[in-house]
Amino acid sequence: MPELVALSSPGTVVPGPHKALKRRPSGLNTLFFYLGLEKRADEDVKKMQCLRIFTLGVLFIIFIASSIGFFVMWFTNMYNDSLLENLILRQNATSTNWWAKPPVFPLLKVHIFNYTNTKEFLAGVDSKLKVKDLGPYVYKETAEKINVTHNPDGTISYREHRHIQYEPNESNGKPFDQVVVPDVVFLSAVSKRRSEGYLSNMMFSSTAAGLGASAFMTKPAESFIWGYEDKLLNLAKMLFSSDINVQSSTFGMLLSRNGTSAENFTIFSGETNLQDLAVIKQMDDKPRLDLWRTDECDLVGGTDGSQFPPHLMDRKQPLQVFIKSLCRKFPLVYDSEVTALDGIPAWRYKIPNTVFAHPDVHKPNHCFCHLESASCPPSGLFNISGCSMGAPIFASFPHFYTGDREVIESLQGIEPVQELHETYADIHPRLAFPIDGASRFQINIQVQKASGVSGLDKFKDGQYLPVIWLEVVPGVISDELRAMIYHSTYSANAIQMSLRVASLVFFVLSFVMLLARCYCGSKASGSETHDEREREFAQDSGEKPTPKQTQDSKQEAWQNTLPL
Repeated sequence: MPELVALSSPGTVVPGPHKALKRRPSGLNTLFFYLGLEKRADEDVKKMQCLRIFTLGVLFIIFIASSIGFFVMWFTNMYNDSLLENLILRQNATSTNWWAKPPVFPLLKVHIFNYTNTKEFLAGVDSKLKVKDLGPYVYKETAEKINVTHNPDGTISYREHRHIQYEPNESNGKPFDQVVVPDVVFLSAVSKRRSEGYLSNMMFSSTAAGLGASAFMTKPAESFIWGYEDKLLNLAKMLFSSDINVQSSTFGMLLSRNGTSAENFTIFSGETNLQDLAVIKQMDDKPRLDLWRTDECDLVGGTDGSQFPPHLMDRKQPLQVFIKSLCRKFPLVYDSEVTALDGIPAWRYKIPNTVFAHPDVHKPNHCFCHLESASCPPSGLFNISGCSMGAPIFASFPHFYTGDREVIESLQGIEPVQELHETYADIHPRLAFPIDGASRFQINIQVQKASGVSGLDKFKDGQYLPVIWLEVVPGVISDELRAMIYHSTYSANAIQMSLRVASLVFFVLSFVMLLARCYCGSKASGSETHDEREREFAQDSGEKPTPKQTQDSKQEAWQNTLPL
């Protein structure tokens, strides 16, 4: 008589053979079984035990790999470092080619202080000199590195070469504008005569007057900026040949800026250590300037301002810019977040207002004071005579911005304005090079009287006369550099965020699957052990399963034969 097996419906019976049919497990069943989320018959458990152990091992490996990826993407700079590797100045690399010939054409804006009442002042009619800020006279600079040598110690040696081109459409003035300005050569020569005798100085004064030299002169703006023949300079060369090292009688306020620089620089390429990228190691094969009294002030360092070490971009550490014409490093400190180049985010850095402060106001500046005379200029001025062939030249911010009120009020027409006269740089936070900004400095000469030299009676001894001030802005940036900056900002950020999200998702999924496998596997193992003990106990005691147990067992076996 065929055996009857009850289905889920109480009124239905289905005839079946004594041996229950086996179902074919689906892919989902198999996955659940491997993960320990589904039970099967004892023989299947024994058969698949090795595969389940293998599955646990694979899950564990996936979890470890996802954990490493999650840690790398969220808690290290490995991704950024892989991008910054492209900035290293390796030989024949794209970054090196761009460094040697920058795809940026800065604009040099020159402002000249035109003195409008020199006759009245020298005659004693006016008590103060009046100046008018003329310009800017704008020039496009094409800069490149020449004589580039890659050294075995991971450094690069080079010289700078600049070509200047006048931009009439950008300028507010014409090259032939006649300007009345201080005669820098004459005033410099007088300062060198201070230690000479009265009669000797009288002879010098007569000779200078015969050559037409005096406290002020009238010249075309172009000649005053880039060079003119000065007869007194020849005389000064003969009188002070040991102190004046010039090759011709041509003088111009920015004469040395047009052409090849005399200095030879050595910088770190970043190949040995990315944290030293573009940092100046030596100038003219020397690590020091031999001008100032402490290492902090005298050591060469920082960068030329075109690139900074990327690791310093953390808003806390100052950046250092070395300006050879001003004989020192200048700190740049973080100020705010801004946008540049049509929406590219950047960090604005500024030169602190204390950089030219008197040591009584800012003590670290004491190392810039003249040691022998123990003299320090008033706040707002910086003595650069040490790198100006001994001439009494002083640097400042334009219109004596941040300077002493007495200096500002010593002339009429000086109007310092922060927005127009401060120096700042908008630096890309990942690439660590400026994409916008303005470098602004002023050149002044100090009147230092000498006994026996006429024509300076109306001046106060030690009076400061502004001559010109300069503003350098990025100007034209090539399309290739713009594209690189754009992709380094948006594309790189998008890829980084995608990798971070993916690493987080894989980490969470692998952790959940491993946890479920361990928990359910442990629970299943305990259940199987309990069932096995019950069966052993039943065999030992000779008990037979009840009809209900038999019926439930058959029903479970039949259901296991159905597809999921």
